[in-house]
Amino acid sequence: MTARTKHSTGTFSALRNLDFRIYFAGQLASTSGIWMQSIAQGWLVYQLTHSALWLGIVACATGLPLLLLSPIAGVLVERVSRRHVMLVTQAIQMILAFILAALTVTNTVQIWQIVVLALLLGITNAVDSPARIALTADLVEREQLPSGIALSSILINGSRVIGPAVAGLVLTTLGPSWCFFLNGLSFLAVIASLLAINVKPVQRLVAAESPSRQLREGLHYALTHALILPLLLLTATAGLLGIGVLTLTPAYAAVMLHSPTNGYVLINAANGLGAVLAAFLMGLFARRIGLARTVALMALLTAVSMGLLASAATVATASSISFVFGLTLITQFVGASTLIQLEVPSAFRGRVLALYSLSFAGLTPFGSLGLGLIAALIGIGATILLTAIVSGLASLVILLRWPALWQAREKATEKVDTSRETERKPGWTTDTQRV
Repeated sequence: MTARTKHSTGTFSALRNLDFRIYFAGQLASTSGIWMQSIAQGWLVYQLTHSALWLGIVACATGLPLLLLSPIAGVLVERVSRRHVMLVTQAIQMILAFILAALTVTNTVQIWQIVVLALLLGITNAVDSPARIALTADLVEREQLPSGIALSSILINGSRVIGPAVAGLVLTTLGPSWCFFLNGLSFLAVIASLLAINVKPVQRLVAAESPSRQLREGLHYALTHALILPLLLLTATAGLLGIGVLTLTPAYAAVMLHSPTNGYVLINAANGLGAVLAAFLMGLFARRIGLARTVALMALLTAVSMGLLASAATVATASSISFVFGLTLITQFVGASTLIQLEVPSAFRGRVLALYSLSFAGLTPFGSLGLGLIAALIGIGATILLTAIVSGLASLVILLRWPALWQAREKATEKVDTSRETERKPGWTTDTQRV
């Protein structure tokens, strides 16, 4: 990291940008609502089915479109306005939330309806995710990019504290339908913020070549890059197994903690609180040991915390371990996202970020479904312990295969600033437009 970047970048420096502040406020309201719906939906699925397998199936329906559509979405967000993409996806997600609220309040909701709505939500998420990440990079200057990413993580994970807390209150007093309805209303805030922000013109690269060739180029770039490839693999391991464990928490709270509502809400809130702290500590970790080493260390500690979670017997113990789990897991994700965005040139930004979204969440459905099946056979505790062992071994193999990731103190952040430059390639033309 350059001296200029160290001097000018702090955790909150991106908030100097008015448009980023407006965008941040809208996203905070919306993501809190999304987490509220996630908590209520998990609770509702388990109440309807009393099955860890169905929890995995619903999670699979939400995440499967990310696996299939993320690479295509990456090409899309390099060609069209990211803000316009988000306006469409957020409006559709608002409608889906209101439909689920209506089905629940009329007592006509069935598990297949939840699966269909989860699938439709996953389709919009596949397009929305790379657009949202790339829009943050468009709103801030390069030296503020680590701050923008850290604040986005604080926002997302702060909502994991606010959302479950509000969801717990609403669930116990008004029922799950109100969680879905309030989530629908929360989308109005992010839609208003997207309409209000003034995104400065940036030079977009318009390809003369076909989208399929663009897709192949993006895949080749990421899979042959010495730093981005191991970061994507570590992120995929954590997304497949770490987030997969989180989808089992309704069953974990009910079976192992004997607290299907309060315990469920508390361990999710604790996990979110640890994730918020992770974003605040990211700058400290980066200065002391470097972003790359931080990602490597947290990948291993995430597996350890999962193993400890399997042995917890009380809500207090489980909540404490869940706090550490959230801290290590999100520190890994934030570090990997920051390194990738600092490393990747603008010509490949949308496509590589789509691959990151795929690694982060696209494999989650398989992890959720697989863990749900295993839990049905050997139990929740044994499943989480087995997942911890596999996660730790997989992360260790990746780190041994690409030792430069943890041996070097810092690599990607020493790059010359190219993120705002127009890079000309054969078959590409430049187009300055407001996104």
